[in-house]
Parts: sequence; structure tokens; C-alpha cells
Amino acid sequence: MVVLALVLGGSVSLPGAPRDTKRTGPGSPETSTLVERATVEMVLIEAYVSDGQGRPIEGLGPNDFVLMVDGHVRPISSLEFRNAGAPPVPSGAVTTQAPPGQAPPATSEKKYPRRFILFYEDRTSSPEGLTAARRATERLLAESLVPDDQVALAVFDRGLRLLHEFTSDRAILRHCLEASLSDPRRFSDFASEHEQHESEFAGKVFGGTGGGSGEVRAEAALVQALNYAGDEAPRVRGVLKALQTLIDSLSPYPGYKAIVFMGDGVAENPAFDFFRRFAGADPDSSFATRAAKFDLSQDIKGLANAAAAAGVTLHSVQTTGVSSASPTELRASVRRSNAIETIALNTGGTASTSNDLFKALHEAEAASRAFYVVGYAPEGPPDGQYHTVQLRVRKSGARLRWRRGFTRLLPHQAREHAVQAAYLLPELYADLGVELTLIPGPADGAGRVADLVIHLPPGGALFVPQEGGPTARVEAGFVVIDATNHETLRAAREAHIALGAGKDPVPPGLDFYSRIRLPREGQTITAVVSDLSGGALGAARLAVPEADTASRVVGLSIYSMAEKSLWVEIPVGRAAVPASDRPAEFSLGPALKTTFSVGEPLACGFRLEGPAAGPAVRMVIRNGQRVVRSLPVDQSETGDVTGPGAGAGAIKMGLAVEDLPAGDYVLAVLTWRRSHSVCALHSRIQGARPGADRSAGDQGSLFSCFFFATHCPLVASPPDRMKFCQVPRRVRPSGARIPSRSEERPSFESMRCRSTLPSTKVPCRLPFHPPSSVYSPTSRVPDCRSWKSPLSPLGR
Repeated sequence: MVVLALVLGGSVSLPGAPRDTKRTGPGSPETSTLVERATVEMVLIEAYVSDGQGRPIEGLGPNDFVLMVDGHVRPISSLEFRNAGAPPVPSGAVTTQAPPGQAPPATSEKKYPRRFILFYEDRTSSPEGLTAARRATERLLAESLVPDDQVALAVFDRGLRLLHEFTSDRAILRHCLEASLSDPRRFSDFASEHEQHESEFAGKVFGGTGGGSGEVRAEAALVQALNYAGDEAPRVRGVLKALQTLIDSLSPYPGYKAIVFMGDGVAENPAFDFFRRFAGADPDSSFATRAAKFDLSQDIKGLANAAAAAGVTLHSVQTTGVSSASPTELRASVRRSNAIETIALNTGGTASTSNDLFKALHEAEAASRAFYVVGYAPEGPPDGQYHTVQLRVRKSGARLRWRRGFTRLLPHQAREHAVQAAYLLPELYADLGVELTLIPGPADGAGRVADLVIHLPPGGALFVPQEGGPTARVEAGFVVIDATNHETLRAAREAHIALGAGKDPVPPGLDFYSRIRLPREGQTITAVVSDLSGGALGAARLAVPEADTASRVVGLSIYSMAEKSLWVEIPVGRAAVPASDRPAEFSLGPALKTTFSVGEPLACGFRLEGPAAGPAVRMVIRNGQRVVRSLPVDQSETGDVTGPGAGAGAIKMGLAVEDLPAGDYVLAVLTWRRSHSVCALHSRIQGARPGADRSAGDQGSLFSCFFFATHCPLVASPPDRMKFCQVPRRVRPSGARIPSRSEERPSFESMRCRSTLPSTKVPCRLPFHPPSSVYSPTSRVPDCRSWKSPLSPLGR
């Protein structure tokens, strides 16, 4: 594992890792904000030292170890002994002596929990073995581990899935395991296809009719082995890619992190394994040439390099156990599992082929209860290459197991790995609090239009002091895929954001939004936000159901009036961005999100159009299946806007829910034509959110909803007042209610930003436009140009 240590700052910078947001207390001495820091790269190598009975040996110092990198003896910069369940105690660490008359430098040792990803390879493994592995895991959760250990569950069946993100709640994990036992997705057709290949091989080569010479049968064996490898190699390669994704996702986490692989194993070349198993002999050189395209050694090498770069330990548990079959079948089984076992041993992990799966899992967990962390300061810049490590201990009778190498990725390589992992496993990148919302627009049989909003809470982006004011560099992007895992749409944008002099010193949140057109079928949207200044990553995923063409509710969305966000558009096409080199200006406005604090004042809006509008429209708020609020919608507040044109059917109302506890809620719209929701929006109210300064404090619990009739947004303040923002005359819709001079018109501040699209720097001016959800029915086919949504810029 490679880290960057800020020597004078006394901290460790880990790109993408969760940030420590604690501030210095009142009793801390005042110091200058200008601090000179030197950055030193440190490679951390885990070393496990035990006696003959497997008990860890403590009390060793740097002089008790000999470190060799690429065959050359290197100095040990630091040594730390870590014991799970006990505070970290540096043992013989190399420290800097303080000058005479000064106190020694304060240590900033922080104990990190161990993290385990338990990985079940269902795609190419026997279901019986993986069932036993899940049962053994339930026992492991009940009888082993330390209280603060963090465990996540991942499976690879039809694809890589995370059953549950990191948690120390053993009951939740056991519940997920029980549910996965009955999940039909874990039962693949691989076993039946494997048996079919075996039967065909035996029939054609040994039991086929018509006889034939030995050469003919040998050629038939080669062809059958190659056909088998053609089916198996892509599946095995998928397993390796899934493992690499898990490894990359663990890279930002500090402390001990491990993946426990459970499955039948991974073959280096499926063709060789199949031929050896049934032919009982090694193939000749001509077969090796023909089978080269099925060789997975480079994929396996890449997996080993990724583990070395991320500092991840891999443990291998072969779920087939010890076989009692023929020597040929036993040799094929060992050959298949050796690929994962070798990586496990090179990362300092354990490998087991025991029939006792609980024992194997317990050994993998117990192996990291106590170990040393050897620190080495490499010379020169990162080169992206794998470097071998040899370690010796000067202790009689000691047994040593250690990480056999490390990789220093180039900066762009590390970023590519991290971003790709965030798109594939967004559940492991929840620390920034990124939220994803899809605001529904009009739909027909061909497709639908919607606005996608990616919300980054305040404090998620790091603003670095610069000449023009604190500046942040943030990139946001999203990918849409359908049920067959085919990509439907993707877009990304990089924004350079400067607060400027005289602005609010507290950085706002960010709302990236994009007008998109999607197919009618269900889609899955994954968004990733990257803080390019601080190196942190955040991600979120949203499952979008099939569009309901019968629904006449458009633009349902909820905003916070206590939290401001900077609104930044992600254009889907380059034509949507004007060609200019001037700095872009964005605007501040209410934050659109789905998670709120108790007492946070909110506003929401949507519009009813067509036959859905009627006298029996009501709003309901549900907690699970229980309706906690059911109120009729008073359409008399729609103002003078009538008819089928823009603004017709828009409504405003407020819902007081001050007595609702924290929990998950659904805000739904029901009409007289349907007993079920015609449109619903999920949201969460929580009592204590990280970063209390983002919440509304003690302003009373208000879950208010306003449905907008025009482009003039209604902004909720206290329940007895409403504020309006001025609508530019050139785009004011006909029939819109114009606020009087006595009503407040709060202005939305603007920020200077520079936006960058791929290979082109293009700025744009995006005035903030709160929700109106006005759809001008110029065409019944959903069209981005004809739908005035909550987020469409004024005059567009």
C-alpha cells in the first residue's frame, strides 16, 4: 500500500478516503493558517510474525527485520505493531527527535477498523459449495471477528453485486446471507454445461462409435478442449474483473483491508485444465499455440498488481474442499485453484482447500489479528511497475508471512481505477453523501424526458485557498444502462468553482443537473462525483422503473430551503454549450435532494395536466406500507391559470409533519382515477446527519410542498410567509402571478466558474431556475425543447 504522509502536518492523505471533518476545539492554541508541509511517499508492507504454535510475536523493532526491494537492501523508515481490538501501539518506530527545549511532536495515531469483503463466486462454482460457504459465514459472524470489524458481502453471479456495504451489524449481514441462499440468481447453468462438455468429450474420444486411430482421437480431444475453453474463458475473465473492481474500491480505505474469495477457483487456462483432466496427459506444443488465446495469465498478473497497488490482502477458500477423485481430476482441481492461491500468498493472505469451511474462514480472519506494518520510503517518482519485496526477521524459531510486492501507480492510473470502481460499486463510495434524483417529465410509448440531478452536500468539495479566493475542482458524470447492461447514455463535466472575495466563507453544496431523454423501459443510473482537489470520490445509483405513460404528473421534486447549492448543468451534447472562452457563471439556489434533517424546511413541486387533474386529488406520505399523512390537494390555489396551456393544473400546498420521527418516507400523488400513486418520490428524514451545520437546526419540522403554476418559484420560509424571486419580464409566462413590491424578492448569488468538457474548455452562463414543471404541449412526443422543467434555464 502506498500513502502520502504530510510530514510537518502530521497526517496521512488518502485519495478517495473518508475525511475527518472534526475541527479544532476552543481550547486549542491559536496558530497561523500558513503551514509549510513536505510530502513524503510511504509504502506500507504488512508482516505477520508468529511462533511455532501460531501465536503472534510482539516487541520487535526495526533492527529485527531486513528489507529488500527488487533484490537490494533498503532502510526501514517506520515500524508499527497493530493488534485488532487494542489501541495501536508503535513498536520501535523511527521518530524525529525534537530540538532541545521543545516538546516532542504529537502523534496522530488513529485506529482504523479491519475491513473484509466476503466474496461468493457463484458464476463458475458449485452451488452446493457456495451454500456451505454461506452457512460457514453465518457461524463466522456469530463466533469470530472483533466488534469494530467492518464486513461487506459481494457476489458474482450474472454480474458483480454488493449484497451489503460495510457494516459492523452482524444481524443485518446474517439476514442478507439468508436472503441470498434463496436467490435464484446464484444458480448458474455452468455446472450443467460442464457436465455436458465432459459427456461429449468422453463420447467422442473414448466411447465414440466408428473407432478411429489414436491420432484422430487425440485431435478430437484437442478440439473438444478448445471448444470448452471458448465457453469458460469469458466467464472466468469476468470473475477476475469483478475481483479487480473490489480491490480498486478498497484502495481509498486506510487500515487493514482484505477480500475473502470463496469458490471453486480460477484456472490460468481453461483449455489446459480440461485436456489434462480427461486425457490424462499434457498437451503438445501445437495445442499450446492454439490455446494461447484462452490464456488468463495476464489478467491474473493484472489482478496481483492491483492488489499490490491498493494494499489489499486476498484470502482464498476453495469451496470444493479436498477431492477424493482420481489423481488426474485432483490435479486439474489444484491447477484451477492455484491462480487465486498464488495471489493470496503473495499479498500475505491465507489459502485453504479444507473441507471445513468455517475453519478456513476463521484462519483468514485470525491471521490479521496482530501484525507489523513496515514503512519504506521509495526513491524517485511512481513508475506504475511491480516491485518485489523480500523480508527477513532476526528471531529464532519465528515464522514470517509478508506482502511480496507493491505497485506505485501513476496518478492518472490511480484515478482511472478509482473512478471505474466507483461506477461499478457506488455503494462503497457513500462517504461524500452524493444523492441522485430523477425528475419525471412527459412520456409516451417511444420514450420519456427527465431531469437528472446529482447532489453533493456542503463540505463535499475541498476549496483550496488561491489568489482569486477559495477554489474547488469537481467533476461529475453519470452512466445510464438498461436491463441487458447495454449503455444508453453517458455524460460528464468538470467545473472550476471560485468562491470569490466577500462571499459566504462556508462553501455551498453542488447540484449537477442534466436534461436527458431515456427509453420507456426501466434503466439504472450511476453517478460519480470526483473532488479533483482533495482526491475524494462519491457515487450513487438509482433504479428507474418503466415509464408510466398514463401518468399526468410531471416534475415532482423536493427542495431544501435551509441549504443552498450551486447549480451546474451537465450538457449531454456539445451543441448545448455556447462556444466561449469566458469564465462561466452559475447561481445559488435551494438544494434538490432526497435526505433531510428533522426540522429542515422543504419545498416541492409538480404539475397535473390533462385528465389527471380533478377534484379528488390528494397527497399522501407513507412510511413503508403505512400512510402517515393523507391530505386533499386544494386546487383553488392554482390562481388564474386555466386551460390546457402552460401552467394549467399547477397546484401549491403545504404539509406540516413536525411530529414525524426520523425514517424513510414516500411522498405520493393520488387522483380520483386511480387508487394507487400516479407519481411518487422517495425521501428520508434523519435526526442526526453528519455535518450538523448543514441542517436547519431548530426551525420546526416542516415537510411543505408547493406545486408551481408558473415560472415564478414559490420559496418556503416560515409557514406563514412566502417569498418570491423576480421573474425576468422577457420570459414571464402569460397569466403568471407577478409578485407585488411588498413581497420579498431574494436574489440568488452567482459564482464565477470555469467548466471543462472532454478536450475542450467551454464556459456557459446558467441562471438558476427553481422548479416550475411547466410543459407546453406543442407536441405529444416527449421533446427536450418543449418541456419547461424545474431545471431548464430561463429563456431556453
